[in-house]
Amino acid sequence: MNIKHFELNPFSMNCYIYYDDLSKDAVIIDPAAFTEAEQKLITDFTESNKLNVKYIINTHGHIDHILGNNFAKNYFKVPIYMHKDDEFMIKESKAQARFFGLDFPEPPPTDIFIDENTVLNLNGTELIFINTPGHSPGSVCIIDKNNKNVFCGDLIFKNSVGRTDLQGGDLNTLKKSVLNKLFKTCGDDYRLFPGHMEDTNVKDEKKYNPFLK
Repeated sequence: MNIKHFELNPFSMNCYIYYDDLSKDAVIIDPAAFTEAEQKLITDFTESNKLNVKYIINTHGHIDHILGNNFAKNYFKVPIYMHKDDEFMIKESKAQARFFGLDFPEPPPTDIFIDENTVLNLNGTELIFINTPGHSPGSVCIIDKNNKNVFCGDLIFKNSVGRTDLQGGDLNTLKKSVLNKLFKTCGDDYRLFPGHMEDTNVKDEKKYNPFLK
């Protein structure tokens, strides 16, 4: 499996394209392109690599992660997946945008709600999900156990964690999600690909992350 990373929009959010070399099956995680130039980065990459985008996944519903939902849904014509507990943010996205001084097309509703029984397939590579609230009620981690990769949204960063002062956030809930869900599901050698900043791994976050002490 291959990972292509784009840093997008005014919030410097990480969009990931996760794809299989053989079949060219792909998933786009948080395709939050804000400008036409950013949209072109994504479409040029998928076209030049002849990728078959099968799914669009939002790790959660905050505005910096859903800015490109409209573009991605219209261009790739595949379903958008997100946890139902963050769907209220889609409905309130215009208010979110105004708060940050932004304007963008209203995103489409979520097509398929993620739960912990959801399994998505990329040519035999299974993606499973755990609900990890705290940054937002519907935050999820996307886990590929075979390749030991986790796309963790804004749950945890390198030596940090996601902010909890936004709607639906709670620090104690977030810590429990990391310690009792993420770390109990994924071993020390799992790589973590967060919604902002560089990637890290479970072992280092257990050892060095001051917010988890």
